[in-house]
Parts: sequence; structure tokens; C-alpha cells
Amino acid sequence: MPRCLHCQREISDTVHRTAGYRVDGYCLHTGKTKRVVAQTEDGRPHAYLQLFEPVNAHLCADCLLLSGMKDVWLQSFPDSDALDRLRV
Repeated sequence: MPRCLHCQREISDTVHRTAGYRVDGYCLHTGKTKRVVAQTEDGRPHAYLQLFEPVNAHLCADCLLLSGMKDVWLQSFPDSDALDRLRV
């Protein structure tokens, strides 16, 4: 079972029921990125971010509600310093 990056508690699997579901945590697939510029078929440059050191960061549903957590969590590809700020 994954553990919350912030509080270290175990995160349970999502429970599906007839009338709904219960989510206990979230997994953010992030990591170090680099800007890459490639050429399209017609020769125009196309820039994108390439993920080259992937990290799966887990956060429980309780910690996601804490002040400031969503700011880092919803940022596109937070760096390791930003993820470190989530730790207690």
C-alpha cells in the first residue's frame, strides 16, 4: 500500500459501491522534466516537456484538504523542492 507523502499514513484502495465510491488518496505522476524542441513533419519547431526522472508521489485525501497542499499538487510537474515542502 502506498503511504502519504505528508503524513505517512497508509492509503487505502478506492472503494466502489453501487451508490458511489470512496477515494482515500491520489497519485501524482511527476518528476524532473526538460524542455525538448523537435521538428514536425512540415519542419516547424514543436516544444514539449519530456519527463526523464519519473516520480510517483502519493497524498491522502485528508492531507489534500490542508492549506497550501492543492497549490503544489495541482501545479504542472512540481519539482523535488516543491514535493519536499509537502512532507511534515
